[in-house]
Amino acid sequence: MFKFTELEDIHFEITNKCQAACPMCSRNHHGGQINPLIKNQAWTIEDFKTIATPEVLTQIKGFYMCGNFGDPIINTDLVDMIEYAARINPDLNIRIHTNGSARTIAWWERLAKAMPKQHNVIFALDGLEDTHHLYRIGTDFNRIIKNARAFMKAGGRAEWCFIKFKHNEHQVDLARERAEKEGFAMFTEKNSSRFIGSPKFPVFNTQGNTEYYLEPPSMSELSYITNDMVRNYKDVLADVKIDCYVKHTKEIYIDAYCNVFPCCFLASTPYNYAPDTDITKEIRTRMLEQYRELKQTLGNTSALEHSVKDIVSTESWQTAWDYYWTQNKLITCARTCGQVPNVPKPKDQFIKVVNFE
Repeated sequence: MFKFTELEDIHFEITNKCQAACPMCSRNHHGGQINPLIKNQAWTIEDFKTIATPEVLTQIKGFYMCGNFGDPIINTDLVDMIEYAARINPDLNIRIHTNGSARTIAWWERLAKAMPKQHNVIFALDGLEDTHHLYRIGTDFNRIIKNARAFMKAGGRAEWCFIKFKHNEHQVDLARERAEKEGFAMFTEKNSSRFIGSPKFPVFNTQGNTEYYLEPPSMSELSYITNDMVRNYKDVLADVKIDCYVKHTKEIYIDAYCNVFPCCFLASTPYNYAPDTDITKEIRTRMLEQYRELKQTLGNTSALEHSVKDIVSTESWQTAWDYYWTQNKLITCARTCGQVPNVPKPKDQFIKVVNFE
């Protein structure tokens, strides 16, 4: 793995709190009940300063605020964190991914003014007024547009990110035109990778009853993960070649509990819901075993107790990965960064980006 002096980017999960209930997010069960495995956590500005020290902020080229389960704008200290980081290193490239459906107009104006020259706030807008809420449950399309307008008017650079489904694919062109008219700098469209076993994903209400189904867009280039792939996971795992994405991008991930991981995918493992079928339960059990073994190998990776530099400089961090990519292949790594002949990568890919600038 790369050295601290090669570190270029950090993905921060400054909170795992979120007001939305997106059906494919592991924070809730198909949009219904909250995942009991997740305990709400949010960094303070002091936590951020302890982790993102001047040594760290002057080493990296930029950082990204998103996470596995939360929305960064829910953290009450977010703007203070941005102001601090930009003061230490005004050349940072700061990106924030959000559903955008919270905070006041004044807050969004303050965020825009706090950002360094290189920045981007990605607003998740999966459709227009009549479809956006079908995936981004608990958010308000018109409020997001008003917040984005305030941010951009105050000097902020914004991107419209559109996840395509069957129910909104007919609106991609209209959304792109709307994004350009509103002043967004970019429009990104992509497919979801989270259809597993079936191209129909049930959306539950809080009582656990199915309200409707999400389906992939009809013109999707990305195949969903079939039940045959799940059942034959050991054979797939034997053939897969793992090419770690963050090894190339020189990136690390720090979760809401302030633990350092190579990526968000490994960090999410213990908090995913137990699957429903015997074979997926078997896979999840094995993933948890691998996760615990990896954590034991890496030792204490708390960024509140040890510096980022010390953590990534340990011998175990530097040397463990070849073993977990070849001999004891991590299922999580195989799923996200593995390539098997004739099997599509189960990642958000086939992304189309339009720049309006």
